[in-house]
Amino acid sequence: MRSTSLRKQTYAPSKIDTVDSSNRAVNQLVHAFWTRIEARLREIDRADLVIACITNHERLLSDLDRWQLTSRAVLSLHDDRNDILLATQALKAKRDRTQITSRIIVEMAVCTCPLTGGRAATQADVDYLGSQVLLLIATAAQSDAVRAGCAGASMQISHLGDFTFGDNFMDVMRPYMTSHFEKSHMADVQRYENFFSAPTEGTKTENEVLGEEFVESFHGEFGISPSRLKDLGILLLEDAIIQTAFVVVRETASLAQTLAAGGFSEGEIAGVWRSFILSPRDRWEIVRKPFRDKDWYPWRYRRRLSLMTRPLVELGDGRVVYAPGFCEDSFRHTVMECYEGAFETEYFDSARMKKYTGAVNARRGLDFNRAVGTLFSAEGWNVRLEVEMNELGALPNEASGDVDVLAWKGNVVCVCECKELLFARTVSEVADQLVRFRGLPGDELYKHLRRVGFIQAHSDGLRRIINIANPRVVPLLASSKIVPMQFTKTIGTEVVSADQITTSFLANLVP
Repeated sequence: MRSTSLRKQTYAPSKIDTVDSSNRAVNQLVHAFWTRIEARLREIDRADLVIACITNHERLLSDLDRWQLTSRAVLSLHDDRNDILLATQALKAKRDRTQITSRIIVEMAVCTCPLTGGRAATQADVDYLGSQVLLLIATAAQSDAVRAGCAGASMQISHLGDFTFGDNFMDVMRPYMTSHFEKSHMADVQRYENFFSAPTEGTKTENEVLGEEFVESFHGEFGISPSRLKDLGILLLEDAIIQTAFVVVRETASLAQTLAAGGFSEGEIAGVWRSFILSPRDRWEIVRKPFRDKDWYPWRYRRRLSLMTRPLVELGDGRVVYAPGFCEDSFRHTVMECYEGAFETEYFDSARMKKYTGAVNARRGLDFNRAVGTLFSAEGWNVRLEVEMNELGALPNEASGDVDVLAWKGNVVCVCECKELLFARTVSEVADQLVRFRGLPGDELYKHLRRVGFIQAHSDGLRRIINIANPRVVPLLASSKIVPMQFTKTIGTEVVSADQITTSFLANLVP
């Protein structure tokens, strides 16, 4: 019996337990989900579906605003804080899923739905497409986890064609996401008063705030400066107020005229069209240079062809659709992600922006090393930063590089590898971080473990620095935030986030 939901190579019932066969079956499933989505999209009018999904997305953002305004009140009205946090997290996850699917349907629709001859979109269409998109994302993400060796390859297909994974990666994802949510949600609760404080207008220029190098790099990459992008968001919002619309449909030429009348140069307008317009392609799942496949993968984050980074949607019939409120969020997101070096260097086209990203990440890493050293120093520990292994007596073939933070107190010596990491938002990103820190040859943890092993086996070099006869060496991977590695038990070192390096944590290290 063949499953009607799978392509012809996959049988039901069956059990799969190898990486190759699991990934082959998962790829077939992903293709099947996209085939279903594509068939439905080709029935529906492009403009109607895009407008419906952007409108729904705006309503979800409005709902999020209301929840932020009531989060402290809800928490204070109940004694069981954990129960409230779990309920709030569940609601947030549901909202996030709906927002993501709304955005991805737009990305698919603009490349697939017909411009003429399609029928009006119904709520049943949106529900069906959303469910298939979620299945596609979850299945593809599981494939990433299996391929990375972070989830088991076991997969069971029933008589009915239903499929389940033997290891769905939730043993890591659930506690990781719960811990991150609690931390971020409580931070929002503490910032409650800020929602009612009028922002103060600064007098500094964008060069003074962001730095001349970043501003010029950003302008070279996107064709518009960060401050002018802010002005664009204001202009779009004021224009929408005049039109009394929170989702705007404009003729492309009319929008260009509005920007020109608002003082934007031809070069800036061209930059907006090149960098912030989501345009139709012949096929959603096919891209041409300078884009990469991962720029359209919906199970990935920080993509160049996502609605999050291209919030103005060109329908292909001379019209463009956008929500000014979301445009402002998108512009802010792009500027700050670029400023903080969150995008991969491959995200950019210009050599200058690539160089800036590499430099800011290197600088942030050094700053984090110093911050971790300060946490130890504040508790009375002796600290040295970036201690070269040759100073400890190691030859290059024994252990190379340096110890980011060497801290000692009593007879305890902490050998710290410090990592300023981004928040992993998806299964794929979690799997990527776990792969980078497994302690296997060639990954980012392996050199740290070699350094620790050498120090433990050769205490003479360490004794010359700390003057302790019988040191107890404690290896630590110190991260800037909660990371997935904290919820695994097989990487050979303790993992601790910076905010967990507290008085009590350090006191427990010293007998």
